Amino acid sequence: MVKDEEPSQWLWVPLAAAISLTVPGMIALVTHRVFLFASLGPTAITIAQQPTHPSARPYNTLVAHAVGFAMAVAFVFAFGLAHAPSVFMVHEVSGARLAASVLAIAIATLLELALRAKHPPAASTTLLVTLGSFRPTWGDTLLVLGGVVMVTTVSEVLRRIRLQRG
Repeated sequence: MVKDEEPSQWLWVPLAAAISLTVPGMIALVTHRVFLFASLGPTAITIAQQPTHPSARPYNTLVAHAVGFAMAVAFVFAFGLAHAPSVFMVHEVSGARLAASVLAIAIATLLELALRAKHPPAASTTLLVTLGSFRPTWGDTLLVLGGVVMVTTVSEVLRRIRLQRG
């Protein structure tokens, strides 16, 4: 088991998080697509800082991000926001965006508990969709899925290395 106090953590955690984010970042540079986005940072750091915590497991990470994304898409459609401008463009949160955000987070959290897939950073993915950074399109779905899979895969390799080193 890895101790939080061990000195190697001061090097390992930032390095592991950076490496995990470099992969989708490089692919984003090459493809000119947004494979690197805000919720991947907390995911990489959670896995690097707490490798033995259940929320660091690949199942939790992948399922929680997928559930959060799906609930966000459902509420974006339910509130007619699929084509509305992002709050980051209009610099204002509408009542519909607020309702979609709150409901998507609440239902996603409930589903994560039911599926035993707790991973708090996935709430960021939910908000990225409900606030309009990602659209409910197949293209954006593949970008989010791709980013999450890349960070989860690299982070899991690093997590296993760290746990073996003990």
